[in-house]
Amino acid sequence: MSIREFEIVGNQVQALTNAKGLRIGLVRSLFRSALTEQMQAVVEKRAKVLGVRIAEVRSARGALETPLLTQTLLQHKHIDGVVVLAGVIKGQTAHDDVVVRSATSALVQLSLLANKPVGIGIIGPGVTSDQAHERATEYAQGALDAVVLTANQMKNVSKKS
Repeated sequence: MSIREFEIVGNQVQALTNAKGLRIGLVRSLFRSALTEQMQAVVEKRAKVLGVRIAEVRSARGALETPLLTQTLLQHKHIDGVVVLAGVIKGQTAHDDVVVRSATSALVQLSLLANKPVGIGIIGPGVTSDQAHERATEYAQGALDAVVLTANQMKNVSKKS
């Protein structure tokens, strides 16, 4: 793959260009560590191909702890955005739904407050462990791509101002 990579996302063609030099943070949940380690490896490989530097890596106990670590990384001037990776598996109750909705909502708010992109790679709710592992690559790549595309769009707007 080259730095100029085109992907079809739904009906849209999006270019992942000018990623070289972006510095991102990565926050990974330790809960379901085999899953999140797999996702982190995908992000690291793709970041290298795109020329994105993972400047900081933090580990949270679970998905609900990822927003605080994300907020800390977003406060650093050398961080252009943050990728968050977690997996929340369906249990006997609606706990997985509450966890995913709470973490996702907090992460979106942090992104808006910091004016920096947060790529949310949280698998769930309502998935089995097998389903989560099947979706790991898609979610990890999607989270990184979201940060890269958004950061580049924001830089283009800043240059025009």
